[in-house]
Amino acid sequence: MKNLRPDGKGVFDAEVEGTANLPYTVHVDTMHVRQSYCDCPHAAGTRRSCKRMVATVFAVYPQQIDAFKWGVEQAELEYKREEVAHRAELVRCVNSLKKDELCKALLDALIELEECHDRWW
Repeated sequence: MKNLRPDGKGVFDAEVEGTANLPYTVHVDTMHVRQSYCDCPHAAGTRRSCKRMVATVFAVYPQQIDAFKWGVEQAELEYKREEVAHRAELVRCVNSLKKDELCKALLDALIELEECHDRWW
C-alpha cells in the first residue's frame, strides 16, 4: 500500500498494488460507504467492495481486524448450525414419505432443477 492519506474524518485514499503490480486507486468513505470506490477490475464502475478496499480500511484501523475476524467466525458457526438443522429437517421429511410420495417429490425436484438451469433433456 502506498500513499495512504487519511483525512481524520473517516475518508482516506491509497494506492494499492494489484496482481499485475499496477497500483489501483482506492477511495474509502466510512461515513458514506456508497461513495467508496476502487478502480480494480472487480469494483470499477460498480458499488461493490473489493479486497483492496478492505485492506485499506484495516491499514487505517488495525485494531478492528480481530473484531472483524471474530464476527466472520461467529457468522460461519451460525451458518453451520443452520445447515445442520436444515439437513436434519430434510432427513425427517424424506423419512416420513411413503414410496409413491417420495417418487413424486423426487420427480418434482428434478424438473424444478432442470428449469432453474434452463435445461431440457
